[in-house]
Amino acid sequence: MSYNNYDNDNSVFICSRIFCCFSLGNKGKMLGVYFAGILFALGWWTFIDGLIILWNLQDRLIAPGIEDWAPGIVTTLGMIIINLIDKEALKGNGFDQEFVWRSRLFLFMGFSLMAGGLSGSVAVLVTKYIYNENNLDLLNTYLGITDVVQCSLIMFSTAVLWYAQSNPESQYNYI
Repeated sequence: MSYNNYDNDNSVFICSRIFCCFSLGNKGKMLGVYFAGILFALGWWTFIDGLIILWNLQDRLIAPGIEDWAPGIVTTLGMIIINLIDKEALKGNGFDQEFVWRSRLFLFMGFSLMAGGLSGSVAVLVTKYIYNENNLDLLNTYLGITDVVQCSLIMFSTAVLWYAQSNPESQYNYI
């Protein structure tokens, strides 16, 4: 039995990809892209839900501001940057070293934006909603919680989309 049937990469591990022992082919790629879109939409939906609940709260003790919007926007920009990078350029196949270096730099910038967005949402949750002198209840802190959930779902959707688009057999076949 050859282990290369399960893997196309030159890896020391038998199974270097998640779920490598079965393949859904082009349908799996399509499902992965759709699932990533669902996660992304669910992330923004939870944030907007938190905004609506806080805005319509009768005994609102804190007002939403730009600091609530910024982490989700920064995380979304990181997702866009990461998924616009050609995966073959990161490997260096057929590209000069300067192009490979720039694509890796943009990948790092995208991951930095996503990490900064998530850490910013946690910082907003802690400083604005948890350590507040008004001792906020759960409904008043709900927007801070949904901000962290939003950034986490966007980061997870980025990972799902990256994995779904990294299938080497069907490159550039998105639908």
